[in-house]
Amino acid sequence: MPDSSTESGRWILSTQIAAILSWFETSDSAQWSEVCCRRQGLPSDMAGDVHSDSWVKVRSALSRRSVAFPLLHDQVSAHRYAARSMQRTAIDIARTVRRIESKSLVIDDQQADHSVLEHMRQVDDSLTIDRWRRAVVAHARHDMNCSGCPSDVVFAAAIKLLAMLQIGDQGSISDLMYEVLQEVDDDFPADKSEAARQRKSRCSRCVLNLLRDAAESAGVL
Repeated sequence: MPDSSTESGRWILSTQIAAILSWFETSDSAQWSEVCCRRQGLPSDMAGDVHSDSWVKVRSALSRRSVAFPLLHDQVSAHRYAARSMQRTAIDIARTVRRIESKSLVIDDQQADHSVLEHMRQVDDSLTIDRWRRAVVAHARHDMNCSGCPSDVVFAAAIKLLAMLQIGDQGSISDLMYEVLQEVDDDFPADKSEAARQRKSRCSRCVLNLLRDAAESAGVL
């Protein structure tokens, strides 16, 4: 006699739902969330978010379903359904993260005071540059905080930019910042990848703010 949860060997909807949701309680589901994060370029500490968000979405979708899945009649197919759902959740989260990072990149570029470097090119007095450098050192010793870049990198980059100014380097703002950060930051990406562009944008804002503040206090600007 067939089990009460089946009809002629086919799972009814309630059995399908129970099998799908039970997968989220397994160690396989936790491991799969980590795999999904790696594939989508998400940090490993977001695996829990992918797992929980996926469970919520699947549970919500299943609660609205009124007919059984036509091709879901065993544990393997039920778990495959849940795994695919988690993969889609990871993709959605990765897209959201990229949109936020892209928007932040635009904001950071807008906030960065590029006029500081333009003014630097107009300074050809070594004594003035030395006064500016001492002011940078003084500012770096007190309350220098940057949420997007290590403070030692910000300080080293600012000093390096002043040194490049002193020898008359006239590269573009973007190229100068790439060159400086690659030299002073061992963790900075070697190529101009998306990660490098985002890191440059965050660090540039802090470096230029430090240079501006130092210049104002030293009477350079």
